[in-house]
Amino acid sequence: MHRIKTTNKKTNTSYSADVYWYVEEKFASPLNLDEVAQHFHLNKCYFCSVLKKETGKTFSQIVNEIRIEKSKVLLKNSSLSILSIALAVGFNNQNYFNITFKKLTGMTPLNYRKLVQSDQKKA
Repeated sequence: MHRIKTTNKKTNTSYSADVYWYVEEKFASPLNLDEVAQHFHLNKCYFCSVLKKETGKTFSQIVNEIRIEKSKVLLKNSSLSILSIALAVGFNNQNYFNITFKKLTGMTPLNYRKLVQSDQKKA
């Protein structure tokens, strides 16, 4: 996991670890950048610049990566529909979920499910 080296002067903690933890805990909920920055007592612009500088990623990229990883578990281990999985991991639009999934994994959610299920049958 990437860490933001900038520390909170009051508590001397790393923001990136806290941000990843926060997103991991709240991935299924709507995550509003303003509210998350406020949660960390940071100005939105500063919050974004620190994340980008130290992780090379935007807040949205971090959220989408975590949501896609969570969806991969559901695609592998459940028979839920693609729409149900998209909603369960915090996407409110199946098309955006499909596009994001393909961008991050190189395949559609359906193709991923077929691949992991065929691998399970072989094992």
